[in-house]
Amino acid sequence: MQASTRTYLLLLLVLAACATMYWAGLHGPFLFDDFPNLAALDSIDHVHSWRDLGIYLSQPRSFPGRPLAMLSFLIQKPSWPDDPFAFKLVNLCIHLANGVLVFCLTRRLADLFLVDSGRAPRPSAIGPAALAAAAWLICPIQLSAVLLVVQRMTLLMALFVLAGLLAYLKAVREEHASNLRRALWMTIGLGLCSALAFLSKENGILLPLYALCLDATVLRQRIQQLPRGLAWLRRGLIYPAVVFVFAYLLVGIPDFAHAGSFRDFTLYQRVLTEPRVLLDYLAKAFVPRFGLYGLYNDDFPKSTSLFHPLSTAFAVAALLLALGVALHWRKRHPLLALAVLWFLGGQILESSVVMLELYFEHRNYVPVMGPFIALAIGLSLLQPSGWRTLAYTATALWLGASTIATSLSSQVWASEQRLAFAWGNGHPGSVRAQTMLAKALYDSGQVGAAVRVIDRALDKRPGDAGLAENRLYLRCAAGKVTTDDLERLRGTLRAAAWNRSAFENMDTLRLLGQGRRCPPLDTAWWKVLAETLLANPAYKGGTAQGMIHYQISQLGVHQGDLNLAVEELDRTYAADPDSEVPRLQAKYLASAGLYDQAIDKLEHTDYRRLPRLRRLLVDDRAINREMIAALREKQASAR
Repeated sequence: MQASTRTYLLLLLVLAACATMYWAGLHGPFLFDDFPNLAALDSIDHVHSWRDLGIYLSQPRSFPGRPLAMLSFLIQKPSWPDDPFAFKLVNLCIHLANGVLVFCLTRRLADLFLVDSGRAPRPSAIGPAALAAAAWLICPIQLSAVLLVVQRMTLLMALFVLAGLLAYLKAVREEHASNLRRALWMTIGLGLCSALAFLSKENGILLPLYALCLDATVLRQRIQQLPRGLAWLRRGLIYPAVVFVFAYLLVGIPDFAHAGSFRDFTLYQRVLTEPRVLLDYLAKAFVPRFGLYGLYNDDFPKSTSLFHPLSTAFAVAALLLALGVALHWRKRHPLLALAVLWFLGGQILESSVVMLELYFEHRNYVPVMGPFIALAIGLSLLQPSGWRTLAYTATALWLGASTIATSLSSQVWASEQRLAFAWGNGHPGSVRAQTMLAKALYDSGQVGAAVRVIDRALDKRPGDAGLAENRLYLRCAAGKVTTDDLERLRGTLRAAAWNRSAFENMDTLRLLGQGRRCPPLDTAWWKVLAETLLANPAYKGGTAQGMIHYQISQLGVHQGDLNLAVEELDRTYAADPDSEVPRLQAKYLASAGLYDQAIDKLEHTDYRRLPRLRRLLVDDRAINREMIAALREKQASAR
């Protein structure tokens, strides 16, 4: 059997092994961001027209809304919300396809690099390609990217990034093809695939930056040999995108600093903390461990100064040194430079000044490819010696440890209860992990234990509004709520920092009050709590204020108070415009026989304040005209 045939069989074996490792995790539940993002599937029953498709695609508030990923979820609508397995199976298939593309990319890069480096005898490029693909596929830090359904966005983005780089390499390496053919492949790779990657997830715009990392390191000689026309086309496709990314980060710094009011850290703290986060990512990727891979890392300690904690200074110095070495030695040690520049470049959007959350493992899905590719090619260059034997042995041990870690972690991902206990015990300082653990205990009937978990979490985060609301809910379930508990929660809400759980949990508490299932929490007390949260400056404007006003409007509906319901929906729309709010008002007014007021609402709503994506994809005035016609018919019938 030829060596190449053995290698391809080995790749198939790796793909099968990866599928086997992940199989248990496919049976796990929807989690975390799955719910708000996949809730868009509830916006329509069936796609009968372009309008239906537009309504679905316009559910995200951001622009352009990741439409390719959203379309992939729409295909699986029949499985929502009861069958997460179907969604996760598609994720795994995309992950395996990406593994094949990593193999192809590494093989092309290794082939070019080994030829240009003049090695004699020249090693085969297939071996490092198989090794890079295997290492990347089974690395346990990839778990959340595959098993968190909504990260289909990351998987699809990676698919187009890899396809784009392969097309770009085809343009670079086919020296005997016509310039027109090479230009077409370059345009497809850096132009079309960049657009498709961006429409899957915004950091797909980094595709040209990845190409630039290749050009500055392993492709340097090939790029210097490009014909003049192709060289200018390459510059036109790469540099504007790269300049745009860095300009966006620099120009946006004032806005990012202002966004700190929605986080429990400042921009300064984020910039100091992220170097430590990046080193922690690398440790998780290259030192496989069981029990440390998951979603909830909101307990990662913030850096408040360069020397607090002391590891901050070390992390900043280490990354600056690595960057300096990579740039200075990119000609002498191109593989080292590729590993460093690819990884840091891939983190430039999600791990720099943009005020995203500090830590998510799925952010490494594409960035960690570079180090694996560079290491695999580097191993193939080692001459027979004790060092090569040691390197191969270490690589085999790492692959074995990664296989065990990924397999065991996947078993945990198969059960929401296992996840709750693993993450809850592994992250005692994480609000999300402790909340998930308390929910698991509550669902199993251990209300007292759940209360103790929340109480311990509150001891560490005494001002956390979401935890305080969860505590009240659990004490309601235990029948132990007192007026003092309500006053305590009111005090917390009055001064609490911004927290999404704080206003999302108000819905659950409202239903408790309306159902009279938790004396002394009645509707009057609930409204006091809601108004207290509204008076908190941290919850002024935007989604938070809009959702609280919406909850008060639903209280008005429950109490039969039409004026309260309509007025609060006015405030909802003012704070957080949503096209359905005026139609909901019209429905309530029409149910009271106030057809003229209902029609007036629909005719005079200012839809210019709707999110840009909604205005581009949906003609809400046309929907209103249809509703107005139906209301006029009802009005005529009533007369």
